[in-house]
Amino acid sequence: MENILCANIPVQMISCTDTNGKVTPLRFRFRDKNGELVSVSIDKVLSDDQDRNKVGINFSCTARIYGVQKTFSLRYSYFAHEWRLCRLYF
Repeated sequence: MENILCANIPVQMISCTDTNGKVTPLRFRFRDKNGELVSVSIDKVLSDDQDRNKVGINFSCTARIYGVQKTFSLRYSYFAHEWRLCRLYF
């Protein structure tokens, strides 16, 4: 499992944007190395840097991935309009 998630991989994201433009990630999915679609519901957003970073947003979140509670980083790029799973903390 960890080998799959350590890479900087693209994810399909469901997020919410409020009337002030603040983005909140809710749920995402990705294809693992076996080609299976893995869905993850975000339990909690621990931190974000929406005000400081002008090229994208970094989120630190927690969720159950493969049945194990994990902390990880997600990144949204304003220019590429894409989400990526960047880092998984063990």
